[in-house]
Order: sequence, then C-alpha cells, then structure tokens
Amino acid sequence: MYGGRVLKSRDGIPRPMPVPPGIDLAREARIARSRFYPVTAAYTAYAAVVLTLGLLQDRRTALLSILAGVAGWTLVEYLVHRHILHGRFPDGPGWLERRLHRVFDPSHGDHHLRPWDGRHINGRFDTIPFAVILALSSFLAPVPIAPVFVATLLQCYVVEEWIHYSVHFHHFRWRYFRYIRKHHLYHHGARGGDVAFGLSSGIWDVALRTRIPSTDRGRLYERRSRRSGPGERTLVPPPLALGRMNDAQRPGACRDPA
Repeated sequence: MYGGRVLKSRDGIPRPMPVPPGIDLAREARIARSRFYPVTAAYTAYAAVVLTLGLLQDRRTALLSILAGVAGWTLVEYLVHRHILHGRFPDGPGWLERRLHRVFDPSHGDHHLRPWDGRHINGRFDTIPFAVILALSSFLAPVPIAPVFVATLLQCYVVEEWIHYSVHFHHFRWRYFRYIRKHHLYHHGARGGDVAFGLSSGIWDVALRTRIPSTDRGRLYERRSRRSGPGERTLVPPPLALGRMNDAQRPGACRDPA
C-alpha cells in the first residue's frame, strides 16, 4: 500500500493487473496480516491505556473526545487517501520537494497495480513517526481531551486497515461489508480512480463530491442474489461485475470491476 516501484508522478495510478496464475491468495493474505500485526498491537495497547486514563479522569469529556476522534478519522482517512496516497509528488531541486518525492511518490501505486499483493495492502511502520509526534504533542492538553482524541484516531486507523485488508481478501455477508467492498473495489476499477476515496465509509465522498456516479451506483448496489458458496448469498452488481473467487482461490482478492 505504501512504498513501491510505481512512481505516481511518472506512472500515475495504474489499472490493476489480473491475478497471475500460480499466485497463492491465502499466502498473500497471511503476508498482509503479518505485516500489520505489530502496529495493531502497539496502537491498540496505547489506545487502551490512554482511553482508560481519560475515562477515569473525566468520563464525559473523554467520551466526547472519543466521538470526535471517530468522526475526525473518517475525514483524515479520506483526505490522506485522496491527496497523499493518490497525490503526485514530482522530484525537484528543493529539499522539501525531494523529501516529499521520496516519501510519498512511491506510495499506493503498487497497491493499485497489484491489489492482490499482500506486501501492499496495509501499512507497516510507515505511520509510526507521525503517530509518535501526534501522541507526544497531545499531552500538552489534559488527558481526556487531546490524548484521548489522538488515541482514538490511532485505534480507528487500525480498524480501517483491517477493513481494507478484509475487503481485498474476504467475502463476508454483513450488509456493511458488502457495501464497503463494492465501494472500494469500484475505486480500483477503470472508472473509479478519481472517486470513492473513503475506506471505511462513503460519507466524505458525498460531502466532497467524489461519490460514485449515480448511473454506476445504481447498478453497483442493485439487489440481485447469486450463490457464492454453500449457504451464502451475495449481492452481485451486474454489469459492474467485481469477480468472484472459486473455492481454491479463497480468500478473495480485488478484481477490476469494469
């Protein structure tokens, strides 16, 4: 998902390759999970401690900060995805241009090129420097306010990354999951590169006018049932077929919906 060989300023955001023969999708899923376990453990432990301290000190204020953190995260994930992960950062003569090019230009392009590649599904340690700065600076304010807010952001990041992982590698029957999977896989398709930037919801796509076009949206969420496994029924969006894994390929990977 982050650093890779595709440079956005040179290559743009590529269309996805089909899953090559011989790719073990279960192995790719294990790679993606293992890469994100350390950050999950670290951020969750930090959030548990800070949120507990905040709630013990001032429950009402801490609860308000948690709600603000959850709401704030939905905007943060949208802005980062749209303007950082999809942003182009060409090299230049200045120190800042070179640094931005080195850090951000290789990000996310390989994920769009190979959305089944477990090395590019989740971040690994990329967010830790930003998390440390945010966490330390938050303690300039009382614990139930800024520290709880930042801890909530970090925990929401963990939740969002696991949602993203699941969208690429699993087929759950929950209504929310079916919605967010179609939303995100459309983003990976030929018509979706400039829309559907929300990773855990589409609320900011509506507010900031990057929603999936209405004609495609109507077909994408059309309610038609088709068997996808023993005892399971899913919503299949013809003609924007997202593709379906056979039993040997599960867990599923992202396919081009166009």
